[in-house]
Amino acid sequence: MKKRWLLWLLPVYVIGLVVFAPAQLLTWFVPAQAGVELSAVQGSLWDGQATVSYQTPQQQSQFQQVAWELTPSALFTGKVMLALDIPAVNTVSGKADVELSFGGALKAKGQFGGNLQQTISEYNIPALLTTDGRWDLTLANFELADLASGRWCDVLDAKVTSRSTAVRIQREWIELGDFATQLSCSANSEIIATMTPNNRLGLQFTTTLAGTQQQPQVRVQGQLRPTTQTPRQVADVLVFLGEPNANGAYPFNFTL
Repeated sequence: MKKRWLLWLLPVYVIGLVVFAPAQLLTWFVPAQAGVELSAVQGSLWDGQATVSYQTPQQQSQFQQVAWELTPSALFTGKVMLALDIPAVNTVSGKADVELSFGGALKAKGQFGGNLQQTISEYNIPALLTTDGRWDLTLANFELADLASGRWCDVLDAKVTSRSTAVRIQREWIELGDFATQLSCSANSEIIATMTPNNRLGLQFTTTLAGTQQQPQVRVQGQLRPTTQTPRQVADVLVFLGEPNANGAYPFNFTL
């Protein structure tokens, strides 16, 4: 009789272990070389919250109160499927669907956004003028075959839009409108950011993020060609960039 009870209780016990598995177990699916750490972990493996830190030699990023929901059925296919929610208490916030395989492959799609000036300050992004506005990132598809490889991408389809963009010149805010940048992945796993000149500044550029996540290499090449829609205050500042070329454009080319 006791053996029958034990046989009945054993699967119940195993199911209980799975259902109430601590959220900390999520770290098992993230390679140590990826530079991702979890702290202030709450909840279970299936429905939890944590502070997520991402570390590279150049930058440390931290996202607080990141919540997730895990799809249990995906585990039977050797994958972890997460619905992530990054709240507005962070510089970057948004929602994403993330798929991790036990072999370290990553797939993701989502929508993110934030304040332009806060993001520039937080991530030390070079900017000639104090800039403000709202940015949004639509991540249609991102794939990386090995999260621990240090490579940037294998597949990338995304768009960044800066809305109600403004710059401050001599204590005056100058409205510049919207700017759109397309993101893609090259055959060499480089992230390519491209802006076409259909904006009020006639700004166009191609930025290449090469190297590895441990040793990034950033190359920027483009030009700024004022149009009839370019605010006069901005056009007057362009003289500090040097002489325009024969087409009236101010080219730039530099490496970060």
